[in-house]
Amino acid sequence: MKKKIVFVGGDKRQVYAARKLLQKGYMVYLAGFDKLKSEIPVMENFYEADVVVLPVTGLKDGAVPAYYSDNELKLEIGKLKGKLVFMGKAQTLNVPEAVIYDLLKSEYFSDANALPTAEGAVLVALQNYEGTINGSRCLVVGYGRIGKVLSKTFRALGANVSVATRSKKKAESIKSDGNMPIDTNKLGSLCGYDIVFNTADALVLDSEILRNSYSSTLIIDLASMPGGVDFKTAESMDFKVVHALALPGKYSPKAAGEIISDTILKVLKEE
Repeated sequence: MKKKIVFVGGDKRQVYAARKLLQKGYMVYLAGFDKLKSEIPVMENFYEADVVVLPVTGLKDGAVPAYYSDNELKLEIGKLKGKLVFMGKAQTLNVPEAVIYDLLKSEYFSDANALPTAEGAVLVALQNYEGTINGSRCLVVGYGRIGKVLSKTFRALGANVSVATRSKKKAESIKSDGNMPIDTNKLGSLCGYDIVFNTADALVLDSEILRNSYSSTLIIDLASMPGGVDFKTAESMDFKVVHALALPGKYSPKAAGEIISDTILKVLKEE
């Protein structure tokens, strides 16, 4: 007997993920999407499902974010007992007798999600930078999955790209990839850069660096909350800072949703 899979709350990524699994022949349902028309059936009591897929962005104050519903989706943790649960930021969910899979810790998910994130960052830059990307001076802080794709993408658009890292090994990779490596420990200011992208999940662009910089530099923070920028100092100095969260869900929901469904399929097949 096939398992019942329900996608609970979240954004359009959930709908596209559900649609792909439906096309694959799975029994798929939605919950928390009453304002959105869809061919996917609704499950009123989503605790009846065997597999519960919660948003990639995780919970908010114990509730499931539901952008396409007027109703609040409070999560009754105990009713997830015995179920397979997918979500992002799964450390916030403690259900001893449930199998909880953190999407954000999946290597496949993270690798695949880097491209729509980078493409979303291009759009954010175009919307907020008054010059052209071609010929601009860009700094990417961090050279993980997103940093690599981001630096490659902006170099292809004609930007002069530097990448900050603390790793000597990564510095060699940055150089061989055609970018200028910068030691993060020696990053004293942002002077000389038009656009700075932060991908590091740590406070890198602190008050000291910002105070030594020109406020004309556009800062785009791609790191999850609380981000890697001293926002208070940046605001006091009139920096334009965009904390660009959940870009795949905003600008590439179809591609991002199919990444979610593919990750789920891999786990189900392993079971």
